[in-house]
Amino acid sequence: FLDTPVESAYVYNRGFRLFKLIESMKSVFRAALVALPLLGLPTLRPDLYKIPLEGTGPGSRLAGTAFLSPARSPFGIAMTPDGFFVFDIAIDVPVLPPVSAFGAEYKTYMVWLATADLDRIKRLGPLTPGTRTRGTVAMNKFLVVITAELTPNGEKWAGPIVMRGRSPSGYLTNFSGHQTFNGGVPQ
Repeated sequence: FLDTPVESAYVYNRGFRLFKLIESMKSVFRAALVALPLLGLPTLRPDLYKIPLEGTGPGSRLAGTAFLSPARSPFGIAMTPDGFFVFDIAIDVPVLPPVSAFGAEYKTYMVWLATADLDRIKRLGPLTPGTRTRGTVAMNKFLVVITAELTPNGEKWAGPIVMRGRSPSGYLTNFSGHQTFNGGVPQ
């Protein structure tokens, strides 16, 4: 195969240079792995931490986002005594029409959090276009509901639902056990 010592030396030398090139690329790859966390890439959240908010009815072209982040805790993970994770939530709707577009009597937009069954409803607060409404949520499957309201003081919403969204865990619902699909018998 290799007839002369010069050919052998050439092939050996070429292989050695290829080996050195691969070794130098390994060090560049290691440096990149060390640099990525310093660039802030771990702060990016997967889509499961964003809840798209969609408009309803006459406001169907409205869009916004609810951002979830783990609530701070001295113990690492914030949880309620009954075992629910606690998240900070920030609602961002950059553009909203005047609330009177849904009726002259409506004065404010309100953000609500509710369980999927609507058995627990929590008022998060008023929503102003261009600012974030912030709060905490400690529900497994929940809905984000934005309504037009007469007053910001109600315990439950009374006005029309303008926007809605549901938590990522709501996508994991098994509808075969839902009351609607099993003859109206609750489980």
